Amino acid sequence: MKAGQDAKNYFKKVNTTFIGLNKQEQFAKTFINLLDSGDIELYQKERRERRIFDDSWMKAVEEAIPVIDKLTRRPRENLKKTQMVVPVERAKKVDKDTVRHLASNTQFIKEFDRDGNVIPTKVLTSFSESDLGTYENRFLRTLVDNLFMFIEKRYDLIMKKMHTEYVNHLNIKSKVTWFEAVLDYDITFQIHRNMTEDEIDKRNQNLLNRIIEIRTAITNFKLSKFMMDMKEFAPITPPILQTNIIMKNVDFKRCYDLWILVEQADKIGFDVDTFERDVEFEEAYLSQIENALMFLYATVAYNQTEDFVLDITHPFEYRKTKRPKINKTNPSDLYIQPGYYQMENYQLSQYVLDQVRKSNVGRFKTLTEAGIPVKESLDIIFKQVNDIATSVYEDYIKNNFHPEEKKTLEEKAKVEQEIIDIYKQLEQIKKDDLRTLQTARAISLLNLRNTKDAIKRKNDEEKLLLEQEKEQERLAKEAEKQQREQERLEKKRKIEQAKKILEEAKLERNRRALEDNGAKPKKKSS
Repeated sequence: MKAGQDAKNYFKKVNTTFIGLNKQEQFAKTFINLLDSGDIELYQKERRERRIFDDSWMKAVEEAIPVIDKLTRRPRENLKKTQMVVPVERAKKVDKDTVRHLASNTQFIKEFDRDGNVIPTKVLTSFSESDLGTYENRFLRTLVDNLFMFIEKRYDLIMKKMHTEYVNHLNIKSKVTWFEAVLDYDITFQIHRNMTEDEIDKRNQNLLNRIIEIRTAITNFKLSKFMMDMKEFAPITPPILQTNIIMKNVDFKRCYDLWILVEQADKIGFDVDTFERDVEFEEAYLSQIENALMFLYATVAYNQTEDFVLDITHPFEYRKTKRPKINKTNPSDLYIQPGYYQMENYQLSQYVLDQVRKSNVGRFKTLTEAGIPVKESLDIIFKQVNDIATSVYEDYIKNNFHPEEKKTLEEKAKVEQEIIDIYKQLEQIKKDDLRTLQTARAISLLNLRNTKDAIKRKNDEEKLLLEQEKEQERLAKEAEKQQREQERLEKKRKIEQAKKILEEAKLERNRRALEDNGAKPKKKSS
């Protein structure tokens, strides 16, 4: 925080200089009046945003780690009997299969001795070896792979997004005109920093520590001898076979439940806790912002080769000041939205979806460039996609169900019933898809109505604002007219008063002149 205090101390010194210069310099007086008389919009918010991650899955993973460790250390094995034809001196075990094989392959008989014993060159020998490729081991191997990706993606996201974020967003817009010059300011300034001492940040740090421990354990499983030995065996894909071991063994049942959890939690969810306040633009702050705008103009003007500074050869009349407009929202001030990060879908390859999407875009472009209307082009593409999906269903049924190959009518009827059940399932899927489309259409219609309402409100607000500006302008003109009329009447009154004074003075002078020049009264004769 020392940098922030240093900045405040620096500002105090600079601001003191501005105050002194603004009192002395005519340029400062003129420019500040220009800013005061222009249109200025201000927006500033301070905001703290904290992500609260979903950790509902973590306890289940932590409890499953000892189980996975136990199963990978002692994997279940099958003894696999292997038979091989080898030279007789390498054969370690001979059984009835060896005799049967030699009787069928006389080319391996070298000779018979005097006692009638058979001396072969090669024989069939049998030996047993352990086989790790059981379904349960493949299930366990696939679970470790999926769990590794599951943890890695959450670890990466929390590492990047765990900290509480502080944002200070300032936006200044101002436009003033001075003869031919127009000064148009649009300044956005933001401060971003992480708050590592916040309580939610500490909670996320604890969450990260737990994930690190889980990640270490899963990485050890990933590098274990069991996983190395299982590389030659293919992973399993859903649906998982409900074998007796997976369903009845306590340890495998817990692993099965963990598999389901990993598939269901394919999104990393988090909520966002936001605290914000609107910064108050007090008179001192407004004056400081004007100083910054003035200094920015002076800096640009000073560094230009051509002179374009304000024309001060014309007499300057101070303009009427306007109050700045304080905005409470700003489109460029983006908030963190609660949501999730979509994880891998284990049921369908993203590559396939991307290829279908690219193909549809290409077909749409080809059709529209050929002059086919957009609506008709969309109808063609949707019908093609639907035909492809139907062909996939039919191909699946054709290649997996063969009632004609069944030996009994009962078996044939069973397979045909399974086909009917699949078609019923497909019909239900299409009904669900239709309901989803109808819901999406209803949401889109609602969004359209909301947007139209917003446009109407915006137009009404602009109209009201324009009317208010016109009314203010009318009132200003009316006030100016009344002031001129009062000035005229006052001037007329003063003129009449002066005339009256002059008239009275004239009468007074005439009276005195008569008195001075008047005849003296005559004496009476005796």
